[in-house]
Amino acid sequence: MNGLQQVIYDASRVLLWPVLIAALACLVWVLIEFGFFLYELYLRFRYRDLDALEARTLRARRAFQDGKPRTAYRYLQENNYSIVVARFLFDLIRNYQTERLAAKPLKLLQEYEFYTVKRLERTRILVRLGPMLGLMGTLIPLSPALIGLASGNTTQLAENLTTAFSVTVLGLLIGGIAFVISIVRDRMYAQDVSDMEYLLELLEGGAERLQSGRRRNKKGTWEADPVVEYEAAVEDADKTVAIPVLLETPREPLIPFASGDAGEAPVAAEPAVAASPAAPIQPAATIVDPLAEAEPPAVTPAPAAGEAPPLTFDDPAMDWRRDEDPFADLGPVDPKPPAGGASAPGAGAPPARR
Repeated sequence: MNGLQQVIYDASRVLLWPVLIAALACLVWVLIEFGFFLYELYLRFRYRDLDALEARTLRARRAFQDGKPRTAYRYLQENNYSIVVARFLFDLIRNYQTERLAAKPLKLLQEYEFYTVKRLERTRILVRLGPMLGLMGTLIPLSPALIGLASGNTTQLAENLTTAFSVTVLGLLIGGIAFVISIVRDRMYAQDVSDMEYLLELLEGGAERLQSGRRRNKKGTWEADPVVEYEAAVEDADKTVAIPVLLETPREPLIPFASGDAGEAPVAAEPAVAASPAAPIQPAATIVDPLAEAEPPAVTPAPAAGEAPPLTFDDPAMDWRRDEDPFADLGPVDPKPPAGGASAPGAGAPPARR
């Protein structure tokens, strides 16, 4: 054995004890995660109920609308069937009590999606790390075992082979338990995120309900929405602060207009006609079409108070100059029809007469 091979052999022998210690630490880690996993399964099978989640959230919404936040917090805290959902509701209630930011609940939901990924990373790492440590713990003792076999030392051979096979079994056990936990938790946490999205939609979304979700009674009419009732808790008026409501954004016209006096729409004055008794005004001769229907004159309704008057074609804002017209340089299309009944250029041949 040359010098380089001896260095590699010594380095692998040095790694034996760190690998064995890491394998034992991963075994303890995966057993702790397995205990938490069993506890999460118990909470989910024992206390998770979608109808109860919906009823508690609707009662909390009604309590918020009635100005009773403590009652709402109590109903929200009853949804403790999952560690992820319980921590999410804790942060949500703290936001309602302190910061009261409108966009914070959605951000909290996204943060807890990353939190579930972080919890899954623990066991996903063990899925690969356990077999890797088992393989390293198997190959490292094989070298001294082969040396003992060549020298006839059966005791050294047996001890190293025992260590190698034991670490292999340990690594496979770590990887198998971690794989089962990761697969089941992936589904559980996806369900928790879906429950949190549904809870936020019920709590802060619209209160409208589709008619297709209700039933018809014997008379053929839709049943009324169910009345949400709750038990009010003791409220502290000094600690309950009303959330200020933003004023409605005023609507402004996109095109400027000229307003009249006192904010009213300008009314065009009718031209004054001087009537002379010596020269009576003769009505102009008009041609009446008996087939035409009398159309009533278009009357523009007066604008309401605070609204802009409607624009007309006589308004200066509707006047386009030539340099502002994007189609002014295109010119007219066929200003004069072709002579002899020919069709316009590019329009094809005229239809044949029958």
